[in-house]
Amino acid sequence: MLALGLLRGQPLELMVVTAISLVVAAVPESLPAVVTLSLALGARRMAARHAIIRRLPAVETLGSVTVIATDKTGTLTQGRMVAQRLWTPSGEATLTGSGYAPHGDIVGHGRPLTEDSDHELAELLRAAVLCNDATLRPPGEDDPEWGALGDPTEAALLVAGAKLGLDRSVLEQAMPRVAELPFDSGRKRMTTVHRLPGGRFQVLCKGAPEVLLRRPLLRDDADTIAAATGRADELARDGYRVLALAAADRVALPAGADELEVDLSLLGLVAILDPPREAAAATVAACQQAGITPVLITGDHPSTARATAVRLGIISPSDEVVVGQQLRDGAIPAVTDGRVFARTTPAARPDPVGQPHDPRPWRASPSAPSPPSRTSCAARHGRPPRACSAAACGRAFCGSLVSSQPSRLGSACGRRPLGVRGRAWCSSPSAWPS
Repeated sequence: MLALGLLRGQPLELMVVTAISLVVAAVPESLPAVVTLSLALGARRMAARHAIIRRLPAVETLGSVTVIATDKTGTLTQGRMVAQRLWTPSGEATLTGSGYAPHGDIVGHGRPLTEDSDHELAELLRAAVLCNDATLRPPGEDDPEWGALGDPTEAALLVAGAKLGLDRSVLEQAMPRVAELPFDSGRKRMTTVHRLPGGRFQVLCKGAPEVLLRRPLLRDDADTIAAATGRADELARDGYRVLALAAADRVALPAGADELEVDLSLLGLVAILDPPREAAAATVAACQQAGITPVLITGDHPSTARATAVRLGIISPSDEVVVGQQLRDGAIPAVTDGRVFARTTPAARPDPVGQPHDPRPWRASPSAPSPPSRTSCAARHGRPPRACSAAACGRAFCGSLVSSQPSRLGSACGRRPLGVRGRAWCSSPSAWPS
């Protein structure tokens, strides 16, 4: 317009003002408001589906996820352990009640049992209460329900003992703890030493059945050990987490671990149930429908892991469960073929996390460094987390499937979440904490 006006002989000042006016009029005044409103409506629809994106590159990262590696306890399950079955060499019992409230009965042979009516059962639960570091929290103003401080499994043992009438404070006064070997994921057991009133000492040990039910830890006969092993396998196949407990009296305080955990007498088994979260099965199905493969990596018994995975739809009843020892021995030709990994130690948790886009699945070993991986961009190249894209970070992420809170694994990595908080992180497998 400016050029045409000047060619027609119009004054320069008039044509400049006219051209500027047309430029301004060509841009709609409502455009910024329309764009802002459109973005706000889009964000509202995303928030209604629990997806808020703070940084746009996170969309690409989340869209590239093909594998989600998840723990079982507290992630796919409620994390509220409840002891439901007790086994001793002389019989079995069932516990009633739910949650951490110490209310309920222990029923055996069709009648409620007490501390005086079943000596073996009382010894089993007394050991479970003393060889324990958890604490029950009574209802208060902030929380009207019973809670627990410490490991949920140990809290379930305290509740079981309370249902038999065992008071932990009274037991600790009568049998104070003088030494302990804390639980270790490699040993899979915990041992405590308590001073008896007569000056002797009692050694209490609890742990995984496959570790505890063997010699020289136990001095029981082969038939008793075989019966306990068979019953532990049956309970694990039913989805229970099973603990074995043993004890022994000593004249003097043992000098080392070799003298502590030897020649113990089996007290029995405790079967603990951790029910799955209500939304876990639907979340797993949604991931599979979106082309994302859920992989369960847990330290539980293979039968317990299988029962939970089948219940949630991660595997079928005919699929195999990979055991951590098989990973360490290199007995699995293709790690990425597995969907459930049981009895894995914290140090070996990153091993099953392969790269689905790589035709050569890898296995990490303590003696050999991990091969180059796209997942390690932040660690290898020093890039900040926000600069890591799907092309740089690869396609394997570890986070919570169900919880909306940041997972302990993700938050402890020292890397800021990329997108939906608690869902996916960009980090190197070698940087994952134990």
